[in-house]
Amino acid sequence: MGNKYISQGRMVMRAALFKEEGKPLSLEEVPFPQRNDGEVILKVRAAGICHGDVHLVLGEWNGDLSIKLPVILGHEIVGELVEDGKRFKRGDQVILYSNIGCGTCKYCRAEKPQYCENVKVVGVQMNGGFAEYVSVPESYLFKVEGDPIKLAPLADAGITAFNATNGIDMGDSVALLGTGAVAFIAAQILKSRGAEILMGGRNPAKLAKAEELGIPTVLMKRKDNMNMSQTLFSYSQRKFDYVLDFVGAESTLQDSMWLLSREGELRIVGEFGGFLNVPEQLIVLRGLRVRGILYGSMNDMKGVIKAYEQGSFKTLPVPYKLDEINEAINDIIEDKIIGRAVVIP
Repeated sequence: MGNKYISQGRMVMRAALFKEEGKPLSLEEVPFPQRNDGEVILKVRAAGICHGDVHLVLGEWNGDLSIKLPVILGHEIVGELVEDGKRFKRGDQVILYSNIGCGTCKYCRAEKPQYCENVKVVGVQMNGGFAEYVSVPESYLFKVEGDPIKLAPLADAGITAFNATNGIDMGDSVALLGTGAVAFIAAQILKSRGAEILMGGRNPAKLAKAEELGIPTVLMKRKDNMNMSQTLFSYSQRKFDYVLDFVGAESTLQDSMWLLSREGELRIVGEFGGFLNVPEQLIVLRGLRVRGILYGSMNDMKGVIKAYEQGSFKTLPVPYKLDEINEAINDIIEDKIIGRAVVIP
């Protein structure tokens, strides 16, 4: 089983433990994962770092999630089975759908376990992928082929972007607020469908990368008094069928619905804790809609894997070794990463 080894008479592995909010992750030897009924053990080939992981480490979601420390974070996982399961064979490369539902409620029956009242997320309420091995439910795995470093972001950034773009097609006009990994994947998906898109953000290097990918952009200068929505409208002089907010902060949510055409839709993806204040007459008289985007369904996972295999988008991974995970987290905090940080245990 590769890197599994014996230490003081027990099987252990290397992992990055989340032990205390506001502190770096602790790189330690921890017990090798125990496989529960219905689970298989994966050798982790790559694990993406989501901004949600950073929120947890910084304590910004304290009280919002039920989480017991210490825990191994990391929910964007591509791994290899170390022994046969019921559906997959030893050596198969798989990607994890990380939201584990009860299996019986209406949301689980609809293959939307992210809305299950009793959902548990691998890497939050269960040990995750910032380790050499992880035990996960086999029924939440999908077989994938290719470079695991490029595949790992599909497990959250990809599925969330696919969900955020569902139903948007050729000729639809879309404003994207934010330049993170999810926004980059969503923009590429929309471009492949023929939608008219405009991405707004405050990081010139990220916007330059978007332009390389053929995505029109507008720079929101940090010193401007205007919020991002006002700046976008000043640049485009138009309204949009959809506004996709990948930030979810005051600077993006403020006046964002004024960017919408009649019967337009605001989709909120980012979770930076902003508030949406909207006159009810604006919603009623213009027939506007607001939708929250939480992860994606099992079908969205199938869809994003297919879109990736068809070459509709690139995941833009930035690899780090497990020993460099705290450096990666700091780079995310400092907005240095263009794409998705991916840990290789």
